[in-house]
Amino acid sequence: MQKNNIRKILLGLILLLMILSAFSLIKSLNKGALPVETLKMMSKNVDIEIKNFKVSNEVLGDKNWEIKAKSAKVKNEENKIILTDVNVTLNADENRKSTISADTGTINRETKDIQLEGNIKFKADANNFFGQFQKQNEVSKKPDNQ
Repeated sequence: MQKNNIRKILLGLILLLMILSAFSLIKSLNKGALPVETLKMMSKNVDIEIKNFKVSNEVLGDKNWEIKAKSAKVKNEENKIILTDVNVTLNADENRKSTISADTGTINRETKDIQLEGNIKFKADANNFFGQFQKQNEVSKKPDNQ
């Protein structure tokens, strides 16, 4: 009789552990799902909205440029991407960087042109930046016979 009671108690503990394990597993799987409150309704002409947008171009492992934005709205019908809080980094030769930031930007997906608007700031090393133009002017001033 006492063996039956011990078996019943052990069986009950095993069932309780299995139920707790299943509950814990289900709860952890649901953590990855987005709560309904966080989903945001998008306007009809926006196909997708991306938070922390980042795109770059690399050639042989060297990053030529990078565009970052707080958010991007892709509008396929208009063939453009609308950016907010934009930061563009241009990498020149010899680790020279220039940065351009703006409140908003628009990328034309067909022509790949970008238009920036609002509080635009450009930052570059003046010696390196203007040195490029001086070199180009010196080459263009040389006579044709040299």
